[in-house]
Amino acid sequence: LLARGIEAGFEPAVHAIGDGANRLALDVFAKLGRGGRIEHAQLVHDSDFARFASLGVTASVQPEHAVDDRDVAERYWPGRTRRAFALRSFLDAGAHIVLGSDAPVAPLDPWIAIAAATSRTRDGRPAFHPEQCLTVVEALAASTRSLVALGEPADLVALDVDPLAVSADKLRSMPVALTMLGGTVTHAAPALGAVFAAR
Repeated sequence: LLARGIEAGFEPAVHAIGDGANRLALDVFAKLGRGGRIEHAQLVHDSDFARFASLGVTASVQPEHAVDDRDVAERYWPGRTRRAFALRSFLDAGAHIVLGSDAPVAPLDPWIAIAAATSRTRDGRPAFHPEQCLTVVEALAASTRSLVALGEPADLVALDVDPLAVSADKLRSMPVALTMLGGTVTHAAPALGAVFAAR
């Protein structure tokens, strides 16, 4: 099925959660001889993190699930949760990761995913395997797909606060000052709205 999709011009993507499912998906990508994407990649065998990198398979992970599902993971994956939602292990193995929300299962707001990726907790609980935390810079890189440069799509968000200087709790509610889509302002905070209205 994936081979037919590739022939038709589709980017291959597989939904896999457990370590057995992720290994099977990686085996299929190896047989196909090309990369793609695995959605969720929530539990991965130690030896498979490097396979994501060597096969060119992107791990599309939803960090808020590490916070939401931690109790379920401890119950059903006892002794294996150090490999669950293992963002740091992916990066250390050289794999490409992208962060998402899995909305409507988790909130769509990307800052909630970034906060979960950098703290792996909320509501005052101890972090769930804090050794798997990303830095804010790493989480931002995994949450964006373009850059501000000539010829790029000019989709951007400007913030009122430096995300590198706030706590994870503050990341969950980052104030957005400006949003542009294709170079057009689609949202401006009141103070900035007057600036753009005057132009």
